[in-house]
Amino acid sequence: MNENTPMVRFENVHKFFSDLHVLKGVSFTVPAGSVCTVLGPSGSGKSTALRCINQLEQIQAGRIYVQDELIGYKEKNGRLHELTHAETAKQRAKIGMVFQRFNLFPHMTTLENVMEAPIHVLKKNRGEARETAERLLSQVGLADRLSHYPSELSGGQQQRVAIARALAMEPELMLFDEPTSALDPELVGEVLNVMKDLAQMGMTMIVVTHELGFAREVSDQVVLMDNGYIIESGSPAEIFDNPRHPRTKEFLSKVL
Repeated sequence: MNENTPMVRFENVHKFFSDLHVLKGVSFTVPAGSVCTVLGPSGSGKSTALRCINQLEQIQAGRIYVQDELIGYKEKNGRLHELTHAETAKQRAKIGMVFQRFNLFPHMTTLENVMEAPIHVLKKNRGEARETAERLLSQVGLADRLSHYPSELSGGQQQRVAIARALAMEPELMLFDEPTSALDPELVGEVLNVMKDLAQMGMTMIVVTHELGFAREVSDQVVLMDNGYIIESGSPAEIFDNPRHPRTKEFLSKVL
């Protein structure tokens, strides 16, 4: 990938759930090393767009590229063919995803949760996996929680373990699907601080969030979605201080 190639590129992407048209020709790009936050009301298609990048949902039309590689398909003689499970897994391994719910293995310690995928997917030896897991858990402020089980952690701590677990796969792109929406308000800041640190380290991130302060402070690009369309996109200053579209103004007036 050359330095001018975007990390993520959506080209006229459509997604249906039966008769429900959820993404209606969505197009946008995310440069490598940048942070893109996606805002919008519930049901606007934000999370679906994210899930399509990681092939948790299949698109019906258009194309998604990550590092110039077509996601979910390969092209032969002008026709698209679905990837095999192994090919899909290979693409997915480059992309970390953090969900609203932490999805930690309840029977494993914090350390074991972070070590699991590198051992079984990346085929790392236990010593190397442990060293990486300890470093990442220290990075997210949990060096003193290595032997704790998820039930012994707060929601904010569990979400920070989930971030460390995603980072342990050495992703080139991190997707966050409303990572703080399930947390008590006083725990939100500790998760956002970890994400801010990642942004400063140059990790490419797409974040679906309702945290407008984070979007304003950390984003390079803000995208506003409504009813399956991208209504407006631009820098935080453009979106928050000088929105052009009436729907953007209406949305911000309700949430700011």
